[in-house]
Amino acid sequence: MLTTAQPERIGEGPFRERLEGLGIPTNPAPEVLWNFEKFLVNKNGEVVARFAPNLTADDEQIVKAVEAELAK
Repeated sequence: MLTTAQPERIGEGPFRERLEGLGIPTNPAPEVLWNFEKFLVNKNGEVVARFAPNLTADDEQIVKAVEAELAK
């Protein structure tokens, strides 16, 4: 999946189609802020958490959420 999307056309493309196919909302309020926004998806394919673009993958908030999901 090496395609790009123009910001004004972000609603198009295979990535959005894949997210929607997994049942992940692609245009929730508020809209996705940036392409580095993170979503935590559980084993059932449901979005259980959403993290701002400025958080790194090893941020304590993200790590705790991932660990909590893995413990279920």
